[in-house]
Amino acid sequence: MSIHLHLSAWCQHKGISLADLSRKTGVDLASLQNFQKGEWDPPLSTITTMAQELEVPISWLHSDPRTIQRLWNDPDDDNPELPDPSLSDPIFQRMIDISREYPDIFISLTSILHHGDPKLIRAAQINLQSLLKQARPTTLPWGSRPPGHFEPPSD
Repeated sequence: MSIHLHLSAWCQHKGISLADLSRKTGVDLASLQNFQKGEWDPPLSTITTMAQELEVPISWLHSDPRTIQRLWNDPDDDNPELPDPSLSDPIFQRMIDISREYPDIFISLTSILHHGDPKLIRAAQINLQSLLKQARPTTLPWGSRPPGHFEPPSD
């Protein structure tokens, strides 16, 4: 995905308007609006300035902030936060760490993505989502009772 598709989401997440970003970066508001529409390809220095003003690594601008939050946090977290952006790229560092800890899984997933077959990628996505659901702890009120103990829920 191109950065221009996510600029609004980052501005909204950071609580600033496009006009505020224009004022802080010195980039003309009309240029930023054209960038959002995909009609202007700014130089890297301008993108770097936008990332600095939004206080995020440049690589994060390629994704929606909610995606970064999902990658960083527990999926059941009520108030997900972004990782500390002062690190070079904490998401990328986490990926590297996981690739070292679980090389077989990382290589398999990377191979599937690299292959590029949409059906194969969709199948992997569905299977991973199913595994994620299985990994979540039960939220049933009686789920923590000892085996053999049954007490119907009160309505």
